[in-house]
Amino acid sequence: MCSSEGLCLIFASLASTSRLMCYYNSKAEDRPNVGKFRVSNIDPDKCTHLIFAFSDISENELVPTTVNDVQQYIEFNALKQRNPLLKTLLAVGGQKFGTEKFRTMAGSKENREVFIKSVIKLLRALNFDGLNLDWRYPAEKDKQRFTELCKELKTAFVDEGTSSNQERLILAASVSAEKSTIDASYEVEHIAKHLDFINVLTFDFHGPWESVTAHHSPLFQGSQDTGDAVYSNTAFALEYWRDQGAPEEKLNMGFGAFGRAFYLSSSSSAVGAPASGPGDDGCFTGEDGFWAYYEICLYLDGVQTHFIPDQKVPYATTYSQWVGFDNTTSISTKINYLKANKFGGAFVWSLDLDDFTGQFCNQGKCPFVSQLHNELVPGFPESTTTAAPTTTTAPPTTTTAPPTTTTAAPTTTTAPPTTTTAATTTTTASGSGVCSGPGLVPDPTNPNCYYNCDNFGNAFHTCCGATLVFRGQGCAFP
Repeated sequence: MCSSEGLCLIFASLASTSRLMCYYNSKAEDRPNVGKFRVSNIDPDKCTHLIFAFSDISENELVPTTVNDVQQYIEFNALKQRNPLLKTLLAVGGQKFGTEKFRTMAGSKENREVFIKSVIKLLRALNFDGLNLDWRYPAEKDKQRFTELCKELKTAFVDEGTSSNQERLILAASVSAEKSTIDASYEVEHIAKHLDFINVLTFDFHGPWESVTAHHSPLFQGSQDTGDAVYSNTAFALEYWRDQGAPEEKLNMGFGAFGRAFYLSSSSSAVGAPASGPGDDGCFTGEDGFWAYYEICLYLDGVQTHFIPDQKVPYATTYSQWVGFDNTTSISTKINYLKANKFGGAFVWSLDLDDFTGQFCNQGKCPFVSQLHNELVPGFPESTTTAAPTTTTAPPTTTTAPPTTTTAAPTTTTAPPTTTTAATTTTTASGSGVCSGPGLVPDPTNPNCYYNCDNFGNAFHTCCGATLVFRGQGCAFP
């Protein structure tokens, strides 16, 4: 028996063999039909950490990308009611965010102080457990600024946690896997002292922006790799970060639940075959040459999969297109490598790219993330909740090439919420007549609160905070 709830959570966390951090792409709720993915589609038992992507920077302060994101934050963090061991982080930046806002913010101690205060204020107000820095990528002149930002964030998190008698906020960063960028952008040993987790972006080493086919996330160097390409693989990236001074237990291997597709420009379809640009866009994700895991399942129906022996990853060709991706075999091989080298865990981009409805791949719901969970953290959690609801709309019958979601972060800015009152939540065991279907239902006894109903009739009681009221489909100022 544990003497306190806190000790029970600590022991349960230590019992986990590893960690699995999962990105939630908030823009996936705008996709059509069965591609639409909302917070309500997240199974909170699959991952040890959830990362909300993405937030913004405005006038050196951390802010939501849109006003509507505040409501998503509340629902996102309410998932911890269903899995008390779950930790949530808010990511800032992203692939298309650019570097100017980061550079300006990190450019002086005064600007960094403004940012750090706003980070603590927003994270505590909305019940996040930490921050994930997605600065992609600091230029060489930003190298020391990034180190100072990490150092000052960690110091502030420690001080705030001590003074408020709360568990310290987590600090993580998603960083490049390319050797040239690592050398130019990071003081590895120094930032590693201040970061709790380091998510190495071990995908998109190659893609249809290149003139020949190549797998975007190989485990090892390929026999055809020459020059700097010998560094463009998962094993080299993780070992290089380790050898430069990052403790292996802090390093997370990146898994992309997507494939990169090329159009072939000759009769050759081997690795290194001439290519003329990106393949088709997917039915739901809508980016040329970027196909979600479930879209690849549509594309591969009846198609032979090939394996790249030295790189330990698969690809397939048809309709003059070539796509590299991960499957159950390559995922297992990567996890075995991860464990053998005692790296800390893995992260995945992103939950919406998995077959979350279970309608496309004939592997059950969320097969990509489920395999990662089962092989990395099989004891996390033991049993805390019912599986997350998913949409049941019938899939399309087309077998054209799949679309793709990107890690693109929006660049529009919105003023941050002024409230600093934490949202509070309690769970009711069932809908008790409150829920007639999934959605948000006002609490008739309290204008600050509402019920978040899932597809199973469970009602999760959530309050906006003392300075906000529930209105329509979200929290708003009176």
